Amino acid sequence: MRVASLRWKLSPESVRETPDLQGVYSLWDKADCVYIGHTPWNLSLRDRLRELLVLQQDGAIEASHFTWETTPTPKTREAELISLWTEKSGKLPRYNRGDSPMPQAKGCVTDLRAKA
Repeated sequence: MRVASLRWKLSPESVRETPDLQGVYSLWDKADCVYIGHTPWNLSLRDRLRELLVLQQDGAIEASHFTWETTPTPKTREAELISLWTEKSGKLPRYNRGDSPMPQAKGCVTDLRAKA
């Protein structure tokens, strides 16, 4: 069973409340979805969002909020969400594009970002 969240402010407190489970997440810059990602096999939503919080605090990425969804098939669900967003908006989220400054997830075997 999937469980999805409402939009949370990207802050240490909110990240601490995120489940320690596999899933997908979206980063938002106000009302604009800027990244859709999945957890690699060895990281949870909480772990991955902690990494992204550091990037946000360092100014490497611009994100104000996040959402998450638990799923046993994170890569598949990520592809579905990217497809839905692209269909709706006509473009990939900012950090899912091939020229994105978003670094690959630590411990992730491959960079599964969609290429523009």
